[in-house]
Amino acid sequence: MSPSPATHTSLFYDDAQQYAAGAGAFLREGLGKGHRGLVMAPPRRVDALRAVLGRDADEVTFVEDTVAYAPQWNAYRVLIDFAADAPGVRSSVIAEQTLVERTPAEVLDYRRLEAAVNVVFAEHDVDLLCPYDAGSLPPHLLEIGWRTHGAVRAGHDLEPNATFDDPRDLLADLARVVPPPRGATTLDCASRADVAAARRLVHARGTASGLDSTVVDDVALAVTEVLTNALLHGAPPVRLHMYDEGATWVCHVHDRGRGPLDPLTGVLPPAEPSDHGYGLWLARQLCTAVDVGNDRTGTHVRLHTRR
Repeated sequence: MSPSPATHTSLFYDDAQQYAAGAGAFLREGLGKGHRGLVMAPPRRVDALRAVLGRDADEVTFVEDTVAYAPQWNAYRVLIDFAADAPGVRSSVIAEQTLVERTPAEVLDYRRLEAAVNVVFAEHDVDLLCPYDAGSLPPHLLEIGWRTHGAVRAGHDLEPNATFDDPRDLLADLARVVPPPRGATTLDCASRADVAAARRLVHARGTASGLDSTVVDDVALAVTEVLTNALLHGAPPVRLHMYDEGATWVCHVHDRGRGPLDPLTGVLPPAEPSDHGYGLWLARQLCTAVDVGNDRTGTHVRLHTRR
């Protein structure tokens, strides 16, 4: 018997009491049906759920958002690994992070992450609830919840969400290209030897920018993967641009390839590291945010790192 389709719903709450009541009811309902419970949330929300669930909290796995969303796409890995521990058992999952602390690049990427959930987990045996703090979040962050969830939880009921956008249309819109600015540092790459030179330049510029050495190592590895993909699957010339953008430092890989671009490429871990999409998946695990776009000038991958 095939599993029921996944559900991806939102909960808009005004205060801690409303949060605990709504999110706690969702978990209790799932546990009562034999589902496994997973919560990825800020510590204060974890504490509130433990209190309202009582002994039932022992049946739930709690992962603080500073771990689950570090970086943001790691939340997919946490969910996949949790489900893999009990194949065939449905999961009731709560996912929330402290959005107000995110940079603009991360907020854009989170919008992408929320939209993609509706497609990549559609056939998974999971019910995913995403709470949004309507009492404190600004409108542009609350809008993410309204546009990426097909239904809104109100008490024990689900209400259809008329503002829900088609996720593939939203993902395509989020894939719009941002060109490198004038004054960006640029390196042409035509061979693997040039990739090694690019890696050295990333180390030098990242260190000069004051980034931690382990962060620079991660960015250099991500740049290596994306540049190698561009050389293997793109079209010359392949260039690496580096520049500051707001709160992030950007390593921007551009090639002239203009084939059809699937916005879902690299949002899930491939079965094997050699599979197509591994480089982007790895980059999403190593960088603050990743933008992928395609226009008449070719394919653009922008790797953001908090400065």
